[in-house]
Amino acid sequence: DTALVRAVDLVRAGIPAAQAEDRRVPVEFWARAGYGGASYARTIDAPAWSDIETNYPAAARAGIAALVTGPPLESGRLLLWHGPPGTGKTHVVRALGWEWREWCDVHYVADPEEFFGSAQYMLEVLVDEDGDDDRWRLLVLEDTGELLTADAKERTGQGLSRFLNVVDGIVGQGLRVLVLVTTNEPLGRLHPAVSRPGRCAAAIELPAFPPAEAANWLAEHGADPVEGEATLAELYACLRSGEPPRVKHPIGF
Repeated sequence: DTALVRAVDLVRAGIPAAQAEDRRVPVEFWARAGYGGASYARTIDAPAWSDIETNYPAAARAGIAALVTGPPLESGRLLLWHGPPGTGKTHVVRALGWEWREWCDVHYVADPEEFFGSAQYMLEVLVDEDGDDDRWRLLVLEDTGELLTADAKERTGQGLSRFLNVVDGIVGQGLRVLVLVTTNEPLGRLHPAVSRPGRCAAAIELPAFPPAEAANWLAEHGADPVEGEATLAELYACLRSGEPPRVKHPIGF
């Protein structure tokens, strides 16, 4: 029926989101098994950066936007994202996987402490013989701050040394591997060797929204703006509950 076809076309034109591209990226998940590692391939939903960029404060947005066009490979192999919980670090990792899908595969290490604690497991992940030698790999290590602090060697043994060897030592030089670390630790608590120029291609802070940006974000999503800073998680909780984010007061005298 011609009228029905026209009606369907009209509905589709009015709801462009329904025709959006199905965005999924393959991810190789690693975990220690016996003396080495075992991997499990899955695909995950991944947003485009342009769809989520307004969920990040302006300062973080600029740094991430520079990365999604391609990492500065000549300036190091480490990408370091730090900030308090609830600021959207995991979500933007997925977006990065989507933006780099044409030239880079995502490998997620589920147990970073085991990864750096076992040389055999680490090498099995890094020298993945099933991978395409022409493609880069993004090695994702979430919530890994305790392995990178100034006293990491005393607490975790040779884990920090192995990590540094991966990102710019002999091990890393022969591999097309980038390492993305996310941590809740403030940058000042991390070992200075981790974030030095030449090793760290990008150290990006993902902070809470400053008061003015938090108010604008809520207003754009149809909620009443409030005073005070808020993390992305708190802003979304505000939308769901209708209650304003709890205002944080500085501790001290």
